[in-house]
Amino acid sequence: MKLFFPGVAFFLLAICTSQTQAQVDYPVFENKIEMNPADSQKLSFNLYNLNYVNNTEWFGNIPLSGTLFGYELIPEIQYQISPKLIMKGGIYLKKEFGRPNYTSVEPTFAVKYQAKHSSYLIGTLEGNLNHGYIEPIYDYKLIINEPLENGFQFKVNTKPYSHDFFINWRVAIHPGDPFKEQFDIGYVSKFKLITNNKIDLSVPVQFLYSHKGGQYDTLSNTPLTSLTNTAIGGSFTYHVNHKLLKNIVFDNYYVNYKDISGTKRQPFNEGNGFLSHLLFDFKNVGIDLRYWNAQGYIGPRGMALFQSVSEKYPGLVEKHRELLIVSFIYDKEIFKNVDFDFRIIPYKDFIEKISSGTGLEYSYELYLKYRLNVFLKKIKNTIIPTE
Repeated sequence: MKLFFPGVAFFLLAICTSQTQAQVDYPVFENKIEMNPADSQKLSFNLYNLNYVNNTEWFGNIPLSGTLFGYELIPEIQYQISPKLIMKGGIYLKKEFGRPNYTSVEPTFAVKYQAKHSSYLIGTLEGNLNHGYIEPIYDYKLIINEPLENGFQFKVNTKPYSHDFFINWRVAIHPGDPFKEQFDIGYVSKFKLITNNKIDLSVPVQFLYSHKGGQYDTLSNTPLTSLTNTAIGGSFTYHVNHKLLKNIVFDNYYVNYKDISGTKRQPFNEGNGFLSHLLFDFKNVGIDLRYWNAQGYIGPRGMALFQSVSEKYPGLVEKHRELLIVSFIYDKEIFKNVDFDFRIIPYKDFIEKISSGTGLEYSYELYLKYRLNVFLKKIKNTIIPTE
């Protein structure tokens, strides 16, 4: 079955119709380097803390089910060298409840240069949900499972156009290593057509290239893997600005997958899907509906629920996927710098006969984020003469 006359019609309608949030907006995950010219030559201490419960009650053949329960801590020292340049470094700590000690301990470091309409960062990226990917391309649970992205990031933010281009170098290799190098190259942009007090209209474009290969590893008999995911669509936001209902967001995406490896090893060489998203944004409450219809789709970094290949049973495929996902969201800043987020997410699988008999499954999520910034002292950035 080819994709998808209703989907293509929706896409063309949307693209012919600013700025909105990502597919499923998780502001609780945002963690960006803020730069204020007035803070030049200030040394400060930062603390980022994310507490999480993510439980999936999924019994179908495609995604794995399980519980993620714990917290993340990132204490860092930050120094703003000039009005446009900042550097910071620290350590990432993750504690999974039910396991002894910390389950992840990694260093963090980043240098960021801020120009008028662009920024350049090398080191620990402003990654995960900060990129703004839709779920079939990028799984938001990577904020827990693979929280740190390291590499290079180039952002542009102007009135009609914005983008995030990045390289996330996931696994590096040296000669003789018994594994492949892995990296992602990503691009997320928005072309803003209309922005005013009542409506925002934009054309989002998303691309992700995921590569596993290298020239120095000892796995010479294992061919490299290069997969791409692309999405293009239309995003429409109507600002109701009522005391209860704030916004209505309607997004549509045509999503494509392609295996561009020299030696094809995936069950499908190419696939595609249509994603439609409708969000009712009330005060502190949201109702988010997503419809997904796909054929032969693989997203190596995407959420398993949207795939045509099984995470639960390797080798199993279900080429046609059709889902309806609903999120009931409570999201609020309960104190200054303390964000709370709770979600109940049932979904209906229209294709697979799930053991429950109804094809209806659910998950629930709870997050609490705290950010702290403490000024330590002002240090003059002196120039050391060279001989």
